[in-house]
Parts: sequence; structure tokens; C-alpha cells
Amino acid sequence: MFLKLQEAFPACGGITPELAQDWARGLIGSDRSARTVSDVWVVAPRTVFGWARSQRLIGQNPFTEVRIKVPRKVTTRDNGKAFASDEIKKILSASLAITQARTKMEAAKRWVPWLCAYTGARSGEIAQLRGADYVEQEGVEAILITPAAGTVKTKQARVVPLHEHLIEQGFREFVMASGKGPLFYSEQKTPTAASDATNPPKKRYVKVRERIAGWVRELGVTDPEVQPNHAWRHTFKQVCDRYHISERVSDAIAGHAALTVGRGYGAPSLKDKAAGLKRFPRYQIEEQASERGQRTTSVQTGP
Repeated sequence: MFLKLQEAFPACGGITPELAQDWARGLIGSDRSARTVSDVWVVAPRTVFGWARSQRLIGQNPFTEVRIKVPRKVTTRDNGKAFASDEIKKILSASLAITQARTKMEAAKRWVPWLCAYTGARSGEIAQLRGADYVEQEGVEAILITPAAGTVKTKQARVVPLHEHLIEQGFREFVMASGKGPLFYSEQKTPTAASDATNPPKKRYVKVRERIAGWVRELGVTDPEVQPNHAWRHTFKQVCDRYHISERVSDAIAGHAALTVGRGYGAPSLKDKAAGLKRFPRYQIEEQASERGQRTTSVQTGP
């Protein structure tokens, strides 16, 4: 990004607001959308030049007033950004079909979707979980989502209660057998040196998140209007609203920042969150007999 900016403007002092606006508009094309230009290619130099301005290294920030008009996106889904019932069934059924996870990735496929479904957490927050992040406080089994394990968007740790259905499925036993380290990826003993400073290697939990997304697409959840991982957050909030779990509690569980300073006071306790989660209905599992007499598992999308 900044190399491309440098190609257009070898000298920072030569960038005027008008030239910055023209440069940004010229970035829109088949390689990048207006949304990408607006959210990434304009925001990054605006931030850097803003810092330079605050340090009095330059006289003005030419990107302050740069704006890119983003066309309103046409959507055809009636369910918004949440998963539809058939999509939930595809993912959770495939997850349950993994009865013995032989690799860390199989364990991720088995548990990450279910943990996202019952916590509304970001998939990356779940993918980076460690055995040490399983906790029991005040009689409540929970997971600790913390920046110590990896990236947390709010930069604040939070304790998230576990739905009773996760416990019944054996999540506690899985954690106990996995040790204190990462649950869904192997720790790298020797750090990999970045061959390109502008393109550092991805964290292992990021790769896990991406591979889960690819797997979900392979299962048949192919609608481009629904994100294969992030849609669980929308689904969780949708179900919470349907079953009258307060927004304050669902936000605290999912890790949404308070909209106002006032809402940040008196945050729900772990017991408050656990009580709210008891109202969240389980994705019920039923065994059904196939035509060959075999027992198969299906998911009833009760929520």
C-alpha cells in the first residue's frame, strides 16, 4: 500500500488534498472495491499522516478529507448476516461427525463452530484458545478470552460462560486431555523470520480460522452474502434477541463494546452472563435410523 503511495508521490510534501482524493479514486477497479479503498487504502495513510502532523513533521494531513463513495450493497438474503437453519444444520452436523479428532485441525472443526454458536465469539478468539483458558469461577464453567492468547478486538479480556450443551458434549474432557497449550494448533518452537517486512507470516490461529472458513464453504455454505465464520456472531445475537436475553448481557458474552460510556458501568457479572445463557436454547441432537439401519446424527435448529 505505502509502496504504491510512494510510487505516486515520491515526496510527501507534494501531496495535496486534491491529489490525495484523485489518487484514492484511481485505486478503485477490478483488483479492489470502493469499500476496500475506503476502509483500508484511505484509512491507513490518513492515520500515518495524522501521526506525522501531530509530531509537527508535516504541515497538513492531505488525507483528512478524502472520501470514497461506497455503493449500497444489494442483498438477497432474508435472514440478514446470520446463518439460515439449513446452513446451521450443515455445519454443526459435520462438526459432530468428527467423533475422534486425530489432529489439531480436526479438533478445530469439531469444536470451533460449536463454541462460536454458543458464545457469539469471533472465530479468531476461539481458534486461539489454550487449555489454560478453561476456567471455573463461582461454580460456573467458562473460557477466558484474553489478549494473552492472541488478538482480541476490544483489547480487553472477558470470561465467557459455557453453555451446558457444550459441557455435555465433552468439551471439558477434551480440554483436560489437551494440556495447557493451544487447543487447535501446535505451538511453533522456533519463530519463523519474516522474509518480507511488509508481508509478515500469519499467526497460526489465523490460519486455523481461515481453514475453518474454507471447510465450511466445502460443506455447501456457499452464499457469498454470508461469512462462514463471522455469521455465528449474527446468529448468536439473533437467537438472544428472540429468547429475550438482554442486549447488555449478550454484548458482554459476545465481546461487543458498550455503545456509550454509561453502558460500560455495572457490566454483567459472570453469573449474570451464565443466567442469561441458560435461556439460550440448545441445538438439539437426535439420532435417526437410516434406510440401511445405521444410526446417523442430525441437528434440529431449535434456536
